[in-house]
Amino acid sequence: MILAWGLGMGIIVYRATFKAKPHQPPIPGQMLAATGLFALLAVLAEYEPAAFAATAFGFGVDIAVLMQVLPGTGTTTNSKTTTTAAAPKAAAPTVKAA
Repeated sequence: MILAWGLGMGIIVYRATFKAKPHQPPIPGQMLAATGLFALLAVLAEYEPAAFAATAFGFGVDIAVLMQVLPGTGTTTNSKTTTTAAAPKAAAPTVKAA
């Protein structure tokens, strides 16, 4: 579990430091959330029948983040942006009183 946690922290730091444009350290919320997840998995892994499942899930999360499968793990730009033009408004017919 410690190896999976360290790998996850490395991925977070690498993405924030080298992949992001402002080259800044990761925000503490990202580190805290990842540490909390792996801490819960470590507590679950203390129960011997669930140890393999917890460890496999930890490494699975690391692989999913590395492959940018999870939401919020990709770049900040949205590659699926579409522009829609507003529909032209039809002119209402005018009726002249006789």
